[in-house]
Amino acid sequence: MPDDAPKAKVESSTKVWIGSTVISVLGLLFGVNLIIIGSCLRWQADSVLGLYNVSGLHYHNVISGDGKLTLALGIITAVALLFGWLAQNKYGFMISVVCSGLALAFAIYEMIYISTRPGVTSTGHGIDMVLGGAVPTLLCSLGGYLMMVERGREKTAPEEPVSAEPCRAV
Repeated sequence: MPDDAPKAKVESSTKVWIGSTVISVLGLLFGVNLIIIGSCLRWQADSVLGLYNVSGLHYHNVISGDGKLTLALGIITAVALLFGWLAQNKYGFMISVVCSGLALAFAIYEMIYISTRPGVTSTGHGIDMVLGGAVPTLLCSLGGYLMMVERGREKTAPEEPVSAEPCRAV
């Protein structure tokens, strides 16, 4: 029985490594890329005539060039996700969760702000891409964080369970 315990730990460690690899690659490919690319595309557009387009790098609501903010959040998320995966560290995934959550909240706010403005302008494809990329990035980052937390609990778990004496009826 003692021979099975190290084998179980090795299998669990391998499963966490494979799982975090899959989650990180999916988050980078399907999430972070959409955030970064969508930050540079148009955020506000004239849906009737197509004459008025404003890219995320020039659109200004909160700051001058709001797409620069989501671009920075996307880059920080990518670096944190890579760090969390390569170092097998929960803090990298935690930073990625926070940054992708901020990008998601910012995209939702911008979509509501643009949609409620009077006139014929509507949201462009760029802000839709930022929103669509923030959701899988947030989910993948959260999954990686939870894997690292569970792995940390595994390491601190006691080796042998403490057995209690059986209860005896009096």
